[in-house]
Amino acid sequence: MDESDKKIIELLQQDGRLEDVEIARRTGISHDTVKRRRKKLEETGYIKIQANINPCKFGYTNVFFMGISLIPGTDSRKIAEKLAAMKEFFFVVLSLGPTHAIVAACFAREQIALNKIVEELRTWKEIEKIETNIIYEVLKSGYHDIPVAAL
Repeated sequence: MDESDKKIIELLQQDGRLEDVEIARRTGISHDTVKRRRKKLEETGYIKIQANINPCKFGYTNVFFMGISLIPGTDSRKIAEKLAAMKEFFFVVLSLGPTHAIVAACFAREQIALNKIVEELRTWKEIEKIETNIIYEVLKSGYHDIPVAAL
């Protein structure tokens, strides 16, 4: 990755809908070069262009993060994949630390929906403990905020 790639990424971070012609104009790089480089950045996994939704506009007023501790000896990847397959979860990761298993996040239209999810998870014999955090304000979110210069 060189400075031209970084310039392309910086512009796409500001507006992922920018067309290659506009990126070329702003960077001084030829249109064909921008098109080729953008395609390569996407194919190699450096960038992914996607729409970010605002869950509140869809009626989801509650966002929850859960720390899920598993019974020793449990295959944490298997349980994480099972959680990831559930439509309610939009974020599922394996973690180390106090939870030392899985961190998962979901959003719901009402808090009763969270209760139903937690009650279902409590029936899973592999889960030892669930710590739930209700997110009331997001100050920063997204990898798109990482300055390219820091990479």
